[in-house]
Amino acid sequence: MIDVDVPLLTHEHKRLSLRDASGERGLIAVGVGRAGGRGFQLLHRFAALGEQLDAAGVNLVFVYPAESARHVQDALSVQAARYRGKPCLLLDDAGRGFGGALPFQQLRVMRFDRHMTCVETAAMTVQDAGWDAQLGEFLAGVLADAV
Repeated sequence: MIDVDVPLLTHEHKRLSLRDASGERGLIAVGVGRAGGRGFQLLHRFAALGEQLDAAGVNLVFVYPAESARHVQDALSVQAARYRGKPCLLLDDAGRGFGGALPFQQLRVMRFDRHMTCVETAAMTVQDAGWDAQLGEFLAGVLADAV
């Protein structure tokens, strides 16, 4: 289970917990396993849903393990996070956020309500065809519940 109070590193090298990154109506945290995708690619792929979720008061963040720092703190990813104007790419540099390493190329998605209680989870592997559609459906389902 994810610890919502573990300090994570933002694209601006500030410490922030998932609790602090939560929107007014909750948070969706996507834990990205090693080689699960570059930060700017995930932000771009899910930009429209991310903006709609933001408008509904639900923040979407992608949390990377320390080994993937180059995928979340590269120039394009930092620029994409700055464009969003809020913490959306986080680095679990202490390795305590997900209670251990996520499997290779796996995404673990967790939805939290405004009290930071986990209400829904999903897992997918980026090697599987349609993983992005699965994640999109998950996000769209949260959006439908939030409006």
